Amino acid sequence: MRLRKLVAAAVPLPALLCLSVAGVANADPLVALSGNAAPLAASARSGDVAAEQQIPAALSLKLHNQQALARFLSDVQDPASPQYHRFLSPEQFTAAFGPTQAEAEQAVNFLKRSGAQGIQVSGNRQAITFSATAGQLESAFHTRLGNYTDTVTGRKFYANDSAPELPASVSSVVDSVVGLDNHAVKHHAKPAAAPRTVKPVTPTILKTAYGTSGMTATGAGVNVGFVEFDGYKKSDITAYDTKYGLKSGSVNTVSVSGANYDSSPGDGQTEVDLDIEVVHALAAPANDYVYEAPNSNAGELAMYQKIASDKKVSVVSISWGSCEAAEGSAAANSVDKALATGTAEGISYFAAAGDDGTTDCARQTGSKSQAVDFPASSPNVSGVGGTQLTVNSSNGYSSETTWNDGASGGAGGGGISTIFAAPSWQSKQSTTKRKVPDVAGDAAQGSAYTIISGGQTGNVWGTSGAAPLWAGFAALQNEVHKGGLGNLNAKFYSIGNGSSYGSGFHDVTTGNNTFNGTTGFSAGKGYDQTTGWGSFNGSGLSKLIG
Repeated sequence: MRLRKLVAAAVPLPALLCLSVAGVANADPLVALSGNAAPLAASARSGDVAAEQQIPAALSLKLHNQQALARFLSDVQDPASPQYHRFLSPEQFTAAFGPTQAEAEQAVNFLKRSGAQGIQVSGNRQAITFSATAGQLESAFHTRLGNYTDTVTGRKFYANDSAPELPASVSSVVDSVVGLDNHAVKHHAKPAAAPRTVKPVTPTILKTAYGTSGMTATGAGVNVGFVEFDGYKKSDITAYDTKYGLKSGSVNTVSVSGANYDSSPGDGQTEVDLDIEVVHALAAPANDYVYEAPNSNAGELAMYQKIASDKKVSVVSISWGSCEAAEGSAAANSVDKALATGTAEGISYFAAAGDDGTTDCARQTGSKSQAVDFPASSPNVSGVGGTQLTVNSSNGYSSETTWNDGASGGAGGGGISTIFAAPSWQSKQSTTKRKVPDVAGDAAQGSAYTIISGGQTGNVWGTSGAAPLWAGFAALQNEVHKGGLGNLNAKFYSIGNGSSYGSGFHDVTTGNNTFNGTTGFSAGKGYDQTTGWGSFNGSGLSKLIG
């Protein structure tokens, strides 16, 4: 074990020298960043991380005027406010709420003095990514990095043993240090068995059942973003479009922190193909921007900050996430600031609520306690739950029930956040913490999505299909309203609590998301923690979104 701190012998010093030393020590005292310690429950330490091991990390800088930002995010979705839908440009957001250039330089200079390399500041100055050795990180943040093994899942990871500490002058501009652990790896849908498909869904079925076939909007001119931690082959997307006669817009890969998986996609390729192809099913002419980042907390933060600072897209589909306990509050709050930035700029985010019912941590930590998925739990995101869709002989909507295929196929995520407070638009749901999901869509084995991946046609299911389904619908709305709509949750809850609810949503009233032996929630009339307000009735909901 390496000795981290040298302890001086208790030798008396002259009074004048003691005052001098004390003055230097108190000039810039260390400040611990609460909430930045890694989740180490049920984990065994097996030694120190090698001092020379390179580790990617990031600093998340503080925003200014956060109360004013909260008011703006409320006003920009309030039809009675002069600020209604007057979204900000990235430059306007940074000027009003972002870190200053001097603050970013202060943090950068600290990293340089610490020996960090590859330092990159996000376009909005909110995040600074870098790489450093374990020894450099330990010295800079006054913590130790250890190797751990999760005693439940057997997964090995590294983590900081205690909350990082920063000089007060630096902590005044830094919210959190992200990446001192690699405990959380973003996961995607991973069905456990071959689907028992009753009737797989195609673009024609989805458009007909969900009521968008009669809309004149096609998604043309709208840019849709995808959060991905793996790659895809354009040939698969082209084959899907050709198979169903879809005229698509451009498909572009945006590399984040040097990541680009397209030359050799991994086992997440099917996830990426599903995301893109489901959006094409409803809004093929939209232009796609596929953001690919390293699968780490630092990579995740860099991706969301790039999406906000690029301002290329107005709708984002998210099918990768972590349970809140694995993500950790520091990382989640850092990403949430990036999401708040995006919503202030008019971006709408839709995230899968998870495929493990109320036990979202089961695959990551082995815990079967109630937990929800992040970023679906962010108040700046529309969390999307799952349903089993049934159509009639004409492919029209017949019914939906809560998706729950049991251990062989999964169940729609839902529950209560442990990190985020309930937003104002959830006030009628009687909760002090954020509830998930907000809406839902097809996700079951019996109505799996037919896609093309790896040159093969197959059927895939999970809330990873429901999220891009809603993103595709939002792309149509962007075209109708000639611009971005931002965080649509306030509108969804307003409609759900009003008399027009039934004309805009399919209320799902049957089923539950009990899973892994843990009691979940049951569907019922109106809002519930299995399917939120339900799925969209395309043309009806379009008329209610103004």
